[in-house]
Amino acid sequence: MARVSCHYCGLPFNVRREESGRDYFCCTGCAMLSRVPIDEKGQFPVNAHLVSALVAGFLFFNELLFWLVAVLLVREGRMALAVRFFWLSGGAAFAVWSSLVFLHLKERAGRAMDLVFMTLGLVVFGLASRRLPPLPLELAVANVVLIAWSFRGLFRKRAGRQ
Repeated sequence: MARVSCHYCGLPFNVRREESGRDYFCCTGCAMLSRVPIDEKGQFPVNAHLVSALVAGFLFFNELLFWLVAVLLVREGRMALAVRFFWLSGGAAFAVWSSLVFLHLKERAGRAMDLVFMTLGLVVFGLASRRLPPLPLELAVANVVLIAWSFRGLFRKRAGRQ
């Protein structure tokens, strides 16, 4: 195991083998931030890395929105329509998980712990789906944990080097 530092935040971590000239990142958030160019005024152009992260956030927002609409429909006694929105929330939850997997693969920053977290998220999805429609609270909590884990580098500051 070789010890390297994150190219974005400087956090040290272990890799199986170190390749010269390769940038290493501790998480998908650091990988994404390092690939979004920022000028001296703090402006940045929209690029594929940023759009991918925004899509994941948009899907998560819709997961929560569908869940909220379903809860409101249950309160009104419109169960048939509420069940459809619970299903939509479950589908959006799986879409969030899929988009996070895509981001890990696209940014090439995934490590063994990322695989463990994504697998555990899929297990939680399976457990939440024992009852049909799936339980939105469990899916939402699982996605919050996965998003926080995947983008934990967003809360760190850039290291002093360029």
